[in-house]
Amino acid sequence: MAAKHHEVEDVLTKITKKMEKFISKYLRVIIISVTVIIVGLATYFSLDYIFKNQEAKANSAFGKVYLVYEDINNNEDIEEEELNEKLLGLNDEFKAVMDEYPKSSAASKSSFFIGNTFYRVKRYNEAIEYYKKGYNNELKSRRSESRELRFLKLKSLSKSYIALLSLQGEASCYEQLEDYEKAEKLYREIIDHFDESFIIPLIKYNLGQLYEKQDNFEMANREYSQIVTDYEWSSWKDLAEKRLLLIKNFI
Repeated sequence: MAAKHHEVEDVLTKITKKMEKFISKYLRVIIISVTVIIVGLATYFSLDYIFKNQEAKANSAFGKVYLVYEDINNNEDIEEEELNEKLLGLNDEFKAVMDEYPKSSAASKSSFFIGNTFYRVKRYNEAIEYYKKGYNNELKSRRSESRELRFLKLKSLSKSYIALLSLQGEASCYEQLEDYEKAEKLYREIIDHFDESFIIPLIKYNLGQLYEKQDNFEMANREYSQIVTDYEWSSWKDLAEKRLLLIKNFI
């Protein structure tokens, strides 16, 4: 029994010595590796904290302007002309959010609401400029990428509702400018890349209206029919059915 105990001690001694030798030989590497891991984790959590803190500040800055925007927009006692003037007056404050927090979601939202104010007063080219910023702010290196790649990236961004609404706003501007080719192209791209979105029935209805303006009643019929058959749950179904009845004599 004593011999076995002695053998165990010898084995433990050998293992201990080997571990000491290994640690002694690679101590510098171990220390550097541990240090790199610690620094990496510290950097990650620091950057994460800074990013979240910046996002919180950006959202707070946007929220203050947005509350004023909503208060003005919901004021039924203001005449249309005065209402538009007051909303346009908030653009500088939205721009300040964009300038201070250029890569934040608050900047995208600010761009979208500036686009809306210009759209209201029929300044469509200016609206297009800011609607584009509303979805371009969501992307990195946007100037060097093709439009197709930008849309693919947009799809990966949890289908950002601000990006989606900005794209729709841009298409509506082209429609108002009677640039139907650009409007159609943009509506098609929205359908292709946001095919599961709740907004698709509206986009297809807009396409139907677009085709009606061009007396292309067969294409309009196709869009309205798809709303009726594929989106029965949508509130746009009833309107699509009415349009189908109105254009059936032109097909």
